[in-house]
Amino acid sequence: MKRSLGQILYGYVFIFLAIRIGVDILADPIGYCLIAAGCYKIGEVIEDGRKAAYISIGLIFISIPSVFIDFNLVDNGPWHYYANFLFAGEIVLTFYLFRMLMKLAAENGEMGLFNRTQRLFNIYIPINLLMFGLSAVMIAFVNESLHILAFLLIIVLLMLNIAFIFLLIAFRKAIKDEKPLTFELGEGSRES
Repeated sequence: MKRSLGQILYGYVFIFLAIRIGVDILADPIGYCLIAAGCYKIGEVIEDGRKAAYISIGLIFISIPSVFIDFNLVDNGPWHYYANFLFAGEIVLTFYLFRMLMKLAAENGEMGLFNRTQRLFNIYIPINLLMFGLSAVMIAFVNESLHILAFLLIIVLLMLNIAFIFLLIAFRKAIKDEKPLTFELGEGSRES
């Protein structure tokens, strides 16, 4: 599990950070690929992990243009709608990641981690949905107060994403590693 949680953590860092030198050096599709690999392994035990893996696989392909286009600079037109669609996919992915983490904490008896995950979930998802709705409204209405609200939400989302990264680190430290694989090579012999 530690390795799978590490893949999810590093994938999320790839998505969260954008280092641009013409293109995004930490490409989002690589991050989604790492998340898919980690979630698929956890999905063998927790169904929400498998759902998160499938969503990540879809986002690998959907996010390819984000390597070349900085969506922070796009505020209208078709790329704006595409960025909102990608953001919606990220919200759905994070929803299933949270559910997977809560079930993982409960199965491992980590009630403190479970409560921490649930508290962050109860803040993270509604704030992301509010930002998603606000981005749709801001196209139709140009209002300075909406821009101020959007700026404040961006700051809050930045803090929430950092909190989510720290949550993944806490899970990686708290959850016990899988048992090593053993292979039967024949009568009476075992290989680890």
